[in-house]
Amino acid sequence: MSAPAHGHALDETALVRGASSGFTVLIIGELMSPVVAGIHPMIGLLWLSFVGAAGFVVAGSRVGLARRTWLQGALAALAALTLTIPLRMLVGLDTAGQWYAVMVSAVFGLVVGAIAGRSAGAIRDRTDA
Repeated sequence: MSAPAHGHALDETALVRGASSGFTVLIIGELMSPVVAGIHPMIGLLWLSFVGAAGFVVAGSRVGLARRTWLQGALAALAALTLTIPLRMLVGLDTAGQWYAVMVSAVFGLVVGAIAGRSAGAIRDRTDA
């Protein structure tokens, strides 16, 4: 049994869809952060980490027909985070600490997106075979 044949290394359409979906999860989750913190302060402390992971998984899972699913997932997650930067700058992304947090999120997004992309690709290939 051979592996199914897929298109190019990256599926650009799926990458844009993944980035858009991940961006939506990140923005809605970040906007809900004050509400969650008001309801339960302990959950509020962890909320942004959960939202980040969820947004990166959603973005990275959209692999389409890509052959390099780990790369597709990592780039989609990074693109989702990159789409949030203009909005972050509007509310004051101006200190070194805030930029450091964005860089840490980028590394986290690359790792989580790559894992999500690889997992989605394995599931896709298993169902194609």
